[in-house]
Amino acid sequence: MTNTCTARASSDPPSPRGGGAGGEGRRAVLGLIALPLLLTGCVNDTASYLIDGSKEHTIMLHRVQQWLWQDSLALTIAASRMPECRGGIEIEGVPRSARPELYAAPPEYAEPIYILKIDDRHYAVSTQSCRVQAFEQAPANLGRRLGVFEEKEGRFAFSPAG
Repeated sequence: MTNTCTARASSDPPSPRGGGAGGEGRRAVLGLIALPLLLTGCVNDTASYLIDGSKEHTIMLHRVQQWLWQDSLALTIAASRMPECRGGIEIEGVPRSARPELYAAPPEYAEPIYILKIDDRHYAVSTQSCRVQAFEQAPANLGRRLGVFEEKEGRFAFSPAG
């Protein structure tokens, strides 16, 4: 997915003087030059953890930052086991600098789950029922660390634990 940002056309009314010959053209050229600068800070990308190497059995994170000046973004966590199920949740206000960590939870849970740790928040991710839900309090044992979702060389990706 490519990085994009919401852009709005200028709502400034035209100058009553008309701006002189070429005034509108100059403004348009300056706008086109400035547009890439406005879009550089925005995010709209995904990264996936493939379970058993299968594209049909995944945990996917989708990040969206609407405006350049925001330091947070919306993060959708999706659990997928195709064709049986797909589900997830969207979390608002995730810091852009967050590096979500993924764990294989210990076997003490009713069904096999993964735990996604985002700063001080924890989420249970099930690819059996394809549900994602927040823990009310942090689990005492996160389980085995599988890796981290992070920006690498300008791309959002899953980096396995070493």
